[in-house]
Amino acid sequence: MSDEFETYLRRELGRTAQRAPKAPPSFPAEVVALSNRRRTARTALMTGVCVTAIALPAGLIATGGGDVVTGTISTTVTPSVPPRNHTGDEYRIGEVVEIDNPSQKRPIHLWYARTDDGTVLCERVIDRTGFRTERCGGPLGDEEATQQGSTETFPAPATGQVMYFGTARDKVARVTALTGEGKVTGTLHRPEGAPQGIWTVTVPSDKTVTVFEFAGPGGETVTRIEPQRRGAYPEAQAKPVGPTLDMPGKLVVGLYETPGKTLIWKRNGQAVGRTHAITSGGPLTDLGGKPMNVELRDHKEHWFGITGTETARVELVFKDGTTVKAETRRNPWKIDGFRLFAGTQRHSEDLYRDGFRIVGYDADGAELWHEDHG
Repeated sequence: MSDEFETYLRRELGRTAQRAPKAPPSFPAEVVALSNRRRTARTALMTGVCVTAIALPAGLIATGGGDVVTGTISTTVTPSVPPRNHTGDEYRIGEVVEIDNPSQKRPIHLWYARTDDGTVLCERVIDRTGFRTERCGGPLGDEEATQQGSTETFPAPATGQVMYFGTARDKVARVTALTGEGKVTGTLHRPEGAPQGIWTVTVPSDKTVTVFEFAGPGGETVTRIEPQRRGAYPEAQAKPVGPTLDMPGKLVVGLYETPGKTLIWKRNGQAVGRTHAITSGGPLTDLGGKPMNVELRDHKEHWFGITGTETARVELVFKDGTTVKAETRRNPWKIDGFRLFAGTQRHSEDLYRDGFRIVGYDADGAELWHEDHG
């Protein structure tokens, strides 16, 4: 399971929790955020997939009453005793580095924290919808530099940029990413009071990084590390189940088993979005089984998604009153519970930054629902 899919699950479960009644005091207040950055963490994750009926990592729980999912990566998972959350200020060492996330055009924060097992690098990521996730990596060793993560996703970010980041000791004065077409120089951050530096490097999402080089003040090589390989996204290799459907804006949507039922939206053969169509009759529901009106995705000027079967038309209404419309269509896979829609808009380069209302109407033009965003 990829880091990006884990993030998707945390985000969807977090939104579900916001709709749900407040959890009782005994409900765990922390999330076990598993990562495949360490082989042991990956093993724990796969164990969770095997024993959990809906293929969620063991202990992955969204907390109610907020939009923050937090956790600490651990090599062992004890469901009855959640790991301590080390993302709080009481564990922080030194300043927090705020960086513009080139994949989301939103802030990403990186900082060091002290845990019982050693020093870790923590991250706080805010996505375009405003949802926030926090987590910490595994304990650092004596390496001169490490890679701790990236903003890589499936589908690739609409911005066409991916940022890699990690740790660097004092010997490191420069970081460079090598791709098949040349070198990309990164940036070193030295937060005050931190035990090590933090490096970042941004490369085009369609370029493959073969190695990261770390050099000293005189240009001498301090260390070289290969990028962490997440493995192939199952969606990238999957074949559509049944027919695909042509949608407005030259989009094509198909149903894929990945292993759950997932809609993958493509344009010119390239994936631009995905929607988890897990309904099995009845009202449209999210991953937590809670009713919802719409699941919206967007990629550049394209906006698309699914809505309930009673919705015949969907509209985006911008703050200045500008409106764009999309008619809904029956899905061709004989799955009850949702219809599809797609449209284009050139009014906003960033829907969630500028703000919008999405509205659903029935066949007679009566409003069924609306949601405000941004």
